[in-house]
Amino acid sequence: MVAIAAVVVVLSVVRAFAPMTAYPGDIWRQSDTATIARNFAANGMNIFFPQIDWGGSGPGYVETEFPLSPWLTGLTYLVFGEHIVLGRLISLAFMLVAATAFWGLVRRLLPATAARWALAAFFLSPAFMRWGSAFMPEATVLAFSVLALLGFCRWLQEDRPAFLVWAAAATSAAALVKPTSLHIGLVIGLWVVFAARDRLRRPSLYVAGVAALVAPALWLRHAASLHATYGNTFGVISGGDSKWGSLSLWLSPAFYLGNLRTETIFIYGLVGLPLAALGVFRLWRHRADSSPAQGSSAVLGVSPLPLLGAGAMALTVYYFAAGRYTSTDLGIQYHVYSLPYAAIAVGVGVGVVLGPVRARLSRPVTAAAAAVVGLLLGAQAVNVFAQSLQDKAGVFGSCAIALDAVSTPSDLAVVSTTSRTVEDGVTNNYQEPVVFFLADRKGWSLAADRHTPEEVARLRDAGARHLVVGDPQLVPPGGPLAAWLAENARRLRTGERDGCSVWDLAAPASSDEPMDEEGTGGP
Repeated sequence: MVAIAAVVVVLSVVRAFAPMTAYPGDIWRQSDTATIARNFAANGMNIFFPQIDWGGSGPGYVETEFPLSPWLTGLTYLVFGEHIVLGRLISLAFMLVAATAFWGLVRRLLPATAARWALAAFFLSPAFMRWGSAFMPEATVLAFSVLALLGFCRWLQEDRPAFLVWAAAATSAAALVKPTSLHIGLVIGLWVVFAARDRLRRPSLYVAGVAALVAPALWLRHAASLHATYGNTFGVISGGDSKWGSLSLWLSPAFYLGNLRTETIFIYGLVGLPLAALGVFRLWRHRADSSPAQGSSAVLGVSPLPLLGAGAMALTVYYFAAGRYTSTDLGIQYHVYSLPYAAIAVGVGVGVVLGPVRARLSRPVTAAAAAVVGLLLGAQAVNVFAQSLQDKAGVFGSCAIALDAVSTPSDLAVVSTTSRTVEDGVTNNYQEPVVFFLADRKGWSLAADRHTPEEVARLRDAGARHLVVGDPQLVPPGGPLAAWLAENARRLRTGERDGCSVWDLAAPASSDEPMDEEGTGGP
């Protein structure tokens, strides 16, 4: 298992040095996180005032989760200079903390062989490869989440107040960096019901639960005030976006198929799903056994089955509640919380499969069978790695290069996006951070349903110098905005070559002449 961990870590480090835009599915969130880190280093390390670049002419203070990861990255920038790999390696460090805590958890819940395979499944999951070296807070929240589970497991087993404090502190930290992790409270509550119901009478349990909420509540209140004052939000709590599911969504087959697809591919890596099902079936059949020989903890009934049941029920509630994102490609990262429960079930399942092999066949055959299982479990993670090596910035990269060529760092830009302010009747977080980050410019995002002469004129009056459009359908020839731009702006780049058009909103219309690749006027 050490070899598996070493290989995965090495590949993760290699992936951390690859272009951040190599994996398009996560480019949006990574760009925002990297922007906040850059602004911390450039504008002061005040962790209470994270800044994005799409805040227009204002300072860009934004309502977001507690920005621990970008703040730590900003510190490294002050020492080593801005290198995106530093933020990605910080994520890897948190992912290794999560793996260490997970090992502490499973070796208390499973026999040795199953525990080792559970750890292997944790490392080999596509989730580890995808988010373990992504410039995102997923690795951070997973580390604190698993630490919370480990602390609570030890409290169940050893009944020492220090472990309850540990669990509460880790839960609080997880909720700070990602409020969606608050569902861990439901996991813990159900775990007590299933494994140690008599402890529900203890006031200390509820005191710990309330204490865990204090810091997240204070941060969310402060973050909401940033939104109210400066108008920028990630849609955390005070508006600007909605993550909630709805009855119509829950009645749609796409909701269930989307969640199943994400879990199957990015958590279980395809092969892990039947192994996990086999593991759960085995645990259920032996649920009455509590001896170590049968794979359960001998201490106070703390076996893996109550935890898996609590996790499954809490995650179901969570995936329904945040259904607008959990069921689509926009929220694949919301499923990172499934990893520890999936890995436990897979570890038990692998033990069931390899047990007869080990009992009946020679050691070389057993080793070969184990190697095959490991390769199958890690195949999808290898696929994630392979897709992460080549830059796929596409039109985002083209627009960033064009904007950088025709503007100065002090110029404000309007960058169009294909997202709308309202999607399916729900307020939508339409802001597009990628071009701003890659070009190191600031300005406004222009939603797809706001491509009007009036809106562009308003932003020009507010200080915007350039308009960047990466989709020609947003400014159709002969349309109102195209006509307004022809009369009031100079076109610096056309979309014919690379799909990106740029206008100078401050230049007279009479000088409308596309510039060449070096940024000078054509002949």
